[in-house]
Amino acid sequence: MKCPVCRVSMYAAEYEQIEIDLCAGCEGVWFDADELELLLGQPAELQPSNVDLQEDDRTCPRCRKPMNKANIGPEKSVVIDVCPAGCGMWFDRGEAHDLCRDLEAAGWQVDPAVRRFLAGMFPDSPSDG
Repeated sequence: MKCPVCRVSMYAAEYEQIEIDLCAGCEGVWFDADELELLLGQPAELQPSNVDLQEDDRTCPRCRKPMNKANIGPEKSVVIDVCPAGCGMWFDRGEAHDLCRDLEAAGWQVDPAVRRFLAGMFPDSPSDG
């Protein structure tokens, strides 16, 4: 599968039989449908975003449809790309870690092992810590 940002082949990482796709080029993360919910143990709350980001439009790496921007998490402070056909969601570098931080600030109990897994995918990410 090709990265929706830099178009290089992504590699898979597995955590407790949940396989996510990572891009070594831009350090983004692709979650297929329901993988994020399985990882967090709770449903992810999405809200269409009206934030105008200065980034190129992304296409779904599965179905190639243009993805929509959506705010995710209790505070809706993290903006991700979501496939309109339901294939999955794309997190740019550091956004999965930012989501964990947002969830914890709102009182969610994010499994420390999951948090370490997300933070450890790209340990030099500016959002770590």
